[in-house]
Amino acid sequence: MTTERLDELLRITGNIIPEAMEEHISDLEADEKELLPRETLLSVLTANHVPAEKQAALLEALEEANKVPELVELAHVMAKDAVRGLVRCHAVEFHQPRPECLTGFAREAYAFLYTQLCVLEGRKALRKRGIPEEYDADIPERMTRKQLKKYAETGDISFDDYPWDMNFYCCQIFFLDRFYFIPYRWGGSPEAWRNTETGEVTALWHAGVRIRRDGQIDGVNGIHDPEAFTTVFRETNDTVTGNRVLPEGLVSPEVVTLDKKTWRKALGDDDYLLALHIPGGEGYTPERVKSSCEKALAFYDRYYPEYHYIGFWSESWLYDPGLREIVKPDRNIVRVQKQFYCYPVEEGDRMIRLEVLGDENADYRKLTPRNSLERGMFDVWARGDRFHTTGMFLLREEVPQIGKNPYET
Repeated sequence: MTTERLDELLRITGNIIPEAMEEHISDLEADEKELLPRETLLSVLTANHVPAEKQAALLEALEEANKVPELVELAHVMAKDAVRGLVRCHAVEFHQPRPECLTGFAREAYAFLYTQLCVLEGRKALRKRGIPEEYDADIPERMTRKQLKKYAETGDISFDDYPWDMNFYCCQIFFLDRFYFIPYRWGGSPEAWRNTETGEVTALWHAGVRIRRDGQIDGVNGIHDPEAFTTVFRETNDTVTGNRVLPEGLVSPEVVTLDKKTWRKALGDDDYLLALHIPGGEGYTPERVKSSCEKALAFYDRYYPEYHYIGFWSESWLYDPGLREIVKPDRNIVRVQKQFYCYPVEEGDRMIRLEVLGDENADYRKLTPRNSLERGMFDVWARGDRFHTTGMFLLREEVPQIGKNPYET
């Protein structure tokens, strides 16, 4: 699609495309006459036991969308790009589209209709790669069920977390043993270097960041340290110098210099990783992390051979080094932490409040702790300390060593 044609369509639909999508669609065209087959939508609604009057409203919304050929054309190009964009890690900052060419309920319902088009495009892309149906069985359907249950009960068709849900609707997230995996492109985070003789991995922080004396980024949780230090990073033809990131997830004031004769870059900007997402439930153990990562590497190496995924990435409250002060070392939270190379991020304890207490604005002083984890958390807050969402990476070379704390010496 040319830039000129895209501009013509956007004048009709309004700006409903993800940021920078225009940079990636020059090879895409669409000549479809309908957003979605009516029979497809009806089948989805019937399977999810949507009441007749609410079915009728969505079917009418589809008819309204189909009356705007510019919207139909743009939707098909967007869906094709969304599917491959998630694989290539480009232009995937999805926002819920509300076309200006539609009004009323049709405008609000359009995003749901579009997700069902993405399901068709996503599955088409999987079959083209030879990926068996078992890998996407019930992946988009679980989000569709959630969305239509909300709609049937409340009449509200809007999304609670549209960007996350799109991974499922585009069929580009895979549940392998215990965890979900989607492609991720590294950037803006520390570099990792590997000693070619010993295999040791050291991460170095980028330059110009103020770090508190506790090893966290200055200003996180609204806490500023007047004695914070500023990180340095220098690279020459022969050496690389910077502040070392400790594997438990803190930046050290120690500045180290690595000789490129024995150190090579193991992780840097634009490298492809697999994002590991943690669903709730049993099985959060080093053993299941290992088996899941092994399955993920085998899957992506087979079906996406043009991308060399060099490891894994994730962010979670579960990686917070502060948890080691309140959780026994034989508990799975700590055992799993020690399998990763962790590093600080610019998010405080919002996630731990949301995931553990159910509300990111929860006030622990108004709650009664239900278990030892919450008792420890409340004690930390009571003494004025805070928790920190933390990032991690795990390189593929260390996957066989999971269970042996590969980065901690």
